[in-house]
Amino acid sequence: MSILFISGIKKPNECGITDYICLLTKELKLRGKVVNYFSICKKQTQANFAQTIPNADLYSIQFAPYAFSPSGLSGNSLLEMAKALANKNVHVNFHEIWIGAYPNASWKERYLGWRQKKEILNFIKYLKPKLISCSNSAVFNLLSQSGIKSKYLYLFGNIPFSQLQEYKSNNDLEIVFFGSTYKNFPYDLLALRLDEISQFLNKSVKIKIIGRQRENQGVHKLRRISKKYNFVIHEIGELPTDAISKIFQGCDIGVSTTPYDILGKSGATMAMLEHGLPVLIFDDGDTSKDLLLKNEEFSDQIFLLNKQIKPNPIISFMSKPRKTFFNGVVHTANKMLKILY
Repeated sequence: MSILFISGIKKPNECGITDYICLLTKELKLRGKVVNYFSICKKQTQANFAQTIPNADLYSIQFAPYAFSPSGLSGNSLLEMAKALANKNVHVNFHEIWIGAYPNASWKERYLGWRQKKEILNFIKYLKPKLISCSNSAVFNLLSQSGIKSKYLYLFGNIPFSQLQEYKSNNDLEIVFFGSTYKNFPYDLLALRLDEISQFLNKSVKIKIIGRQRENQGVHKLRRISKKYNFVIHEIGELPTDAISKIFQGCDIGVSTTPYDILGKSGATMAMLEHGLPVLIFDDGDTSKDLLLKNEEFSDQIFLLNKQIKPNPIISFMSKPRKTFFNGVVHTANKMLKILY
């Protein structure tokens, strides 16, 4: 059985979808699968897609609107791809979907999202994929509202476990942010919760920020609130994966600024969870609670800032031995093969 992954422009160590495909390809090859990766570059139009794409038993399209076009709109190119792959064995995995589908979206986001939705639904209509999957509640429910059935497929982190452990200070409550620090996150509420935990444990808060930042407003808010509470911040930036793994192992709590309903699309958040960290997150309410998918892999590690429970249940979790590393790549490879075959 041969598998061909298809995505937008290939950007190793820059694009989460690229890293996802590369890690999954490596794991599937270990299982004896013939796996290739077809990246659609800027100069290539989907008009000649049919002439250039290699043959495969299964075509797995890893989809996000902005992966195939910087504007988020692909014109007729998606339709051309659908026509070229029609009547073939195709799987579409949605990492992201159309924008502007949340209550506080601007008119510009809503209009662009309406156009993206039209493109994507036409794409699915002509493609007729054998299977559609997604990694988070928001995408699952938007597809469902459009009459499209999909299956949940876990999106793993991209930080393998390092055997070289980081030194752990017993005097500090060490907090790690990995990935973008988004501006709409409630940093004031986070600081309040961290202060409660630090006072209970009688420890000082030390915050480490790892990774490339897409926007600066979130970091500015975190700096401001940390100054108010006398938290220490270390802005570390980009690091090799083994160094990131070491930091995860030496920290007490992870923080994800990705909203709860799209948590499953954040490889950075999954990496922290896979390393056994309890992770503080926020539910912005964009997806109704009764429609949220359960993160069964890490249900005991996810703590909502919205819930005001005292003493904070995260303290009880931290008192237990650290969970062993969860190999998400192996887990997803198993799940993917199971639902596809």
